[in-house]
Amino acid sequence: MSKQSNQQIADRLIEKMNDRQSPFDLPSIMMPLNPTTGKSYRGMNALWLAMQGQQDPRWMTLKQASNKNGWKVETGSKGTLISFLKTTDRVQLLNEDGRPQLNIRRNPKTELIKLANPVETEAYVFNASQIEGIPPLREFEERRNASRPDPVEALAKLVELTNAKVEATTGEPGYDPVDRIIYMPEQDAFGTPQEHHAALLYEVVKFAGHEKGLYDPMDVSAAEQARPALAALFTGNEIGVKAALAPQINYEDVYMTASTAPDELEAAANAAQYMTDYLHGLINSPEQRQAARQERILIVGDVIDYNEKQYEVMGKLRGKDLQVMDKSTGNRFKASPGDGIYASLLTAKIEALKQQRSVDKSPEEEQDFDREEERDNSMEYEHADELENEQDNVLNYNQEQDDEPALDLSEEAGETKKTGRKR
Repeated sequence: MSKQSNQQIADRLIEKMNDRQSPFDLPSIMMPLNPTTGKSYRGMNALWLAMQGQQDPRWMTLKQASNKNGWKVETGSKGTLISFLKTTDRVQLLNEDGRPQLNIRRNPKTELIKLANPVETEAYVFNASQIEGIPPLREFEERRNASRPDPVEALAKLVELTNAKVEATTGEPGYDPVDRIIYMPEQDAFGTPQEHHAALLYEVVKFAGHEKGLYDPMDVSAAEQARPALAALFTGNEIGVKAALAPQINYEDVYMTASTAPDELEAAANAAQYMTDYLHGLINSPEQRQAARQERILIVGDVIDYNEKQYEVMGKLRGKDLQVMDKSTGNRFKASPGDGIYASLLTAKIEALKQQRSVDKSPEEEQDFDREEERDNSMEYEHADELENEQDNVLNYNQEQDDEPALDLSEEAGETKKTGRKR
């Protein structure tokens, strides 16, 4: 992000922490996510959107809001600006004669390429409270919670998969970076079980960050110590642990970093996001494993584009036989593993999934966790395909409001607010 953007986010964080309304002060706050993809916003953008005063954590672009189940952004709604580095671009594929290549639907083929020089990019997003027809937050939360593991089980899994060594202590929770041991009091030493879980998550984050070279526990500077605090916040949001309840976290490090070095706050947020990516990637829920298995077979409900037609798997027959319908004619036929038509449909399904993943794939998923990597971590893959066509459209919503933009990139906005710490 730009220096002005970093300064504005840091100023907002200072203001919210002074008022005890920051994500660190409100343990039950849900960090922002995109309901059309199910993915959380990342790094500095996650902090920025979490501090917009909205009760609903769901955010999306105008295009995503307009093309999903008849949803519609309310007329006059004001978009909130986020900023990130665009590291990929979509280009049109051409034939040898210079004409566009066409797919089976006679539409131009495109390919996602990595840019040699990342480009600073902006996008407007809208909160679910501004979108007509979107299901209530309660329904979304119920579906989300049903699809992910129990928070306590997920935390235990993290301890196991990181190979963290945890030993009991009668003192305070902590991480010994020399022996690489996490020391934890018994659960009844905490006020609530949730505080114990939060405390353990924080120490696991420090352990994993140290192992991956993303956190130096011997560096006592505020900016370095802000990394695990942010990572615990991000990771806790992913697995359902209220990290803000951890009694040993010193949020003064986050506050001091925001006050004195906004650019260091961005670096800490990026490192924290890399820690979260690593930890969250270790956990595969039964639902995710089942989804991976189902990608390798045809299942009831699959709708597949093949040979300029669309086919739907309607139901199961005897054994592994399936009933498939040609949606253009309504004709139904049997398909069995080993049949030519079954193999062709399965190949088409797998190729479509690969293409979709190439669009959605995060640049961070393609690189090692390198602490020297200087890349904004801001959910580019949520919006990269929409930005070129969306900016003009979204202005129609923003110009009808008199309020200043949520993220003002003017020179005046770069001035630092001088506020004192109340905590």
